[in-house]
Formats: sequence, structure tokens, C-alpha cells
Amino acid sequence: MSSPNAAESTSGVGLGYGIAITVGILVLISTIMLASYVCVRVKAAGGGGAGQRQITTGVLPEPMMLLGLDGSTIDSYPKLIVGESRRLPEPNNGPCPICLTDYKPNDTIRCMPDCNHCFHPDCVDEWLRMSPTCPLCRNSPAPSQTTTPSATPLSELVPLARHPRF
Repeated sequence: MSSPNAAESTSGVGLGYGIAITVGILVLISTIMLASYVCVRVKAAGGGGAGQRQITTGVLPEPMMLLGLDGSTIDSYPKLIVGESRRLPEPNNGPCPICLTDYKPNDTIRCMPDCNHCFHPDCVDEWLRMSPTCPLCRNSPAPSQTTTPSATPLSELVPLARHPRF
């Protein structure tokens, strides 16, 4: 007689605790997701809120370092004029590797000092302003001020690519 009521009250209490725990977990997950969203939005909007103030020191930030070459260095690279036969110095063959346009007679081309790859000056000059390496073989023809050649970021990775791990 008291057993049916006891079983009914026990299952009712157990069900109530289960619902309360489930709702609590859902509220906790929702709160974490909302806090994450707010943090990402604040960071994307530029950082600090109204309560934070920026400290100015009067020192300008350092300018971004450009890795390319200056105009006088680029102009020091040899220029050639393509003849009627359209023969180029070795190892060149075919069109300009940058714009893929065939060389025409009397076109001016610029050759890289070390590797001797040739390009249209308009094409390669723009490349050299951004990167000091040959666009075709990635050798660095940039003259160095010291006795050892300056390493470029890509030249440091090339030896790793030649010797794969096993």
C-alpha cells in the first residue's frame, strides 16, 4: 500500500532532478557560447571597450619592412634588346614567364645577374620591388654588402624541401 505511492514519489523526484540538470547544462553552454561571441566581436571591432583607454607614448610605430629591392638596384640589372632572331641568352626559351607574352624583335628585356633568366622590364621590376628573388628560380641576385650572401626566407626553406623526411 505504501509501496505504490513510494515508487510514484521516487520516480517524480528523479525526473525533476534530471530535468533541472539538463536545463542547467543547456543554460551553461548557452552562456559560454554568448560570451565567446561577444569576445570575438569586441576583438574584431578593434579591441578595448569604453572603460579602457589607450596609452600614447609619443613614439611612432616602426614602419613595415619591405623585402623588395630599391629602384637603383633594379636598374643596375642588365638590359638587352631582342634581335630579329628572337634568340635569348641561355637558359631562356619561350615567352616571358611572368606575363606569358612572346618576345618581339626590338623588345627590351631585363636579365637577372646570377641565373641569367630574362623578363620584360615592366613585369620583373614590379616583382623585384616586392621580392628580391628571381621569379623563376627564386635565387637571390641581390648584391650583398658583406662577403656572405644574404639569406632570403625562401632560400632557408629550399634545403628542407630537397631532403624529405622518411
